[in-house]
Amino acid sequence: MKRVLAFVLVAAAGLAGGCVRVKPYQREQLTLRAMQPGGERAEDRFRSHWQTAREGSEGGFGAAGGGCGCN
Repeated sequence: MKRVLAFVLVAAAGLAGGCVRVKPYQREQLTLRAMQPGGERAEDRFRSHWQTAREGSEGGFGAAGGGCGCN
């Protein structure tokens, strides 16, 4: 019984750490492009473009393998 109670207390303490109040002046940082999922779409397109120009191959961005066709 003591182990179950200890586990519940540890789990509650771990979950309570994720609950944070964000102050109004901190919200500005959360709206930055880097904080948004998919906010770097333009950067990913640019990296794909220069990698294509550098390697002379298309596709394969984010996957294994190169442009030589030897998987």
